[in-house]
Amino acid sequence: MTMYEHPENKGQEPGHVAASMLRTSITGVDAATTFVLTFNKTLQAQAILSCSITLPMLRPGGYIRFRNGNVVIQGPIYKPEAFTVEYFDKPGSGNVVNSETKEFSYIGGGWHFQADEVARCIRDGKLESSKWGHDKSLLVMKVFDEVRI
Repeated sequence: MTMYEHPENKGQEPGHVAASMLRTSITGVDAATTFVLTFNKTLQAQAILSCSITLPMLRPGGYIRFRNGNVVIQGPIYKPEAFTVEYFDKPGSGNVVNSETKEFSYIGGGWHFQADEVARCIRDGKLESSKWGHDKSLLVMKVFDEVRI
């Protein structure tokens, strides 16, 4: 979503999705999945994502890498406890010269954010959230369908 929502992307879906999946022999569901989303129409960028039910959660939970620095997201990724913005001394150097960390604490498992937004939409008579529109839901479904293929 970070790349999809990037202002320079202009709402373009990934131009290519590549994936690999290992299924469990017990149920046939995915035990480990890795996929790459290539945003080559406007951004010239890739997202590399992976998940597994057989390995412990990664700490940190995610990286968003840029030429001028990184955003390091602590897990669990669905309710991050902190994120750090790292600044490079010059674009592409990888030499971190400054960083800022923001920490959060939550009550609950993280899904209450979605439930609260649904409740607000119902209360306000909305058919679509302004925070997570139908376009994003459709994009996620398209990507997951492609990954399963």
